[in-house]
Amino acid sequence: MPFHIGSGCLPATISNRRIYRIAWSDTPPEMSSWEKMKEFFCSTHQTEALECIWAICHPPAGTTREDVVNRFELLRTLAYAGWEESIHSGQHGENYFCILDEDSQEILSVTLDDAGNYTVNCQGYSETHRLTLDTAQGEEGTGHAEGASGTFRTSFLPATTAPQTPAEYDAVWSAWRRAAPAEESRGRAAVVQKMRACLNNGNAVLNVGESGLTTLPDCLPAHITTLVISDNNLTSLPALPPELRTLEVSGNQLTSLPVLPPGLLELSIFNNPLTHLPALPSGLCKLWIFGNQLTSLPVLPSGLQELSVSDNQLASLPALPSELCKLWAYNNQLTSLPALPSGLQELSVSDNQLASLPALPSELCKLWAYNNRLTSLPALPSGLKELIVSGNRLTSLPVLPSELKELMVS
Repeated sequence: MPFHIGSGCLPATISNRRIYRIAWSDTPPEMSSWEKMKEFFCSTHQTEALECIWAICHPPAGTTREDVVNRFELLRTLAYAGWEESIHSGQHGENYFCILDEDSQEILSVTLDDAGNYTVNCQGYSETHRLTLDTAQGEEGTGHAEGASGTFRTSFLPATTAPQTPAEYDAVWSAWRRAAPAEESRGRAAVVQKMRACLNNGNAVLNVGESGLTTLPDCLPAHITTLVISDNNLTSLPALPPELRTLEVSGNQLTSLPVLPPGLLELSIFNNPLTHLPALPSGLCKLWIFGNQLTSLPVLPSGLQELSVSDNQLASLPALPSELCKLWAYNNQLTSLPALPSGLQELSVSDNQLASLPALPSELCKLWAYNNRLTSLPALPSGLKELIVSGNRLTSLPVLPSELKELMVS
């Protein structure tokens, strides 16, 4: 049962500049502790370690026991080899955490108890934060504080906000990595390294395809605009980064998607067992969802330019956007098509049950409609270059365009 810290704490995040200003002003107790432990970390890790110490000494609202464990584990990860042994998580029971100096003297400790207290001790200074014990939103739970006797009641509070600092991200990612099944351990470790590099370098593209993943961590770098997680074994996705523009999640085991970011432009999610889609962002330009188990589609965005819905179980299509240039809908159960946009250039509707086609747009260059039930074709556009209509019931053809390069009607 997680502990939840109530309001009245210091902010969850502070800037590096603020950290160093604190360090050189009237020294608070945690800075005295820091002077004794900063040698545990190389210069490139000291800022991140100090942010973590700050969060330990001033726990943000919503902190849970797992957050405390993760922060101490992060410090162990950041420390030089050998020094990590001076950082203890659960040394005197599951709710006691401490950092020792080179003489095994305690520099800093945190104690959690089943009465709902979070107590920080450092350099003779002690501060206790009261945990939230009231029920919230009409829900309450009963549980045992690990490593302690007795039962307490605590509220199920809303999830904490997205991480704001590298230390907070790393705490979540490290916990996810440690929870990996043996066969997935190497893949998760590699993905954590990629996410750290992405966060540190400000890279807008995160590619973790073909990593053998069955899950993703609860939070991904918030700044990324392209996310590639194709060819894994994912059955669900976490909340997606708000700035995402391109999402590639093909070749997984997804049956549904979370809410899509409002600015998403391209979505590729082919070869999954998807049965339905969420509402599509208004600015979406490219939607590739072939090879799923869809029986219907939501309303399509007005600016959509490419739509690939082949190899599904669709019996009909919604109204097609006026900007659509390419439509691939072969191998479905379509018996008719809606009106085609005037700028459509490619139409592939083979392997359906179509008995007729609507009027063809003047810009159409490619028409593939083999293996249907067509008995006739509408007038063909003058610029048509490919006409593949074999496997139908045609007894005649309309006038063929002079630009036609490929014809199959057998």
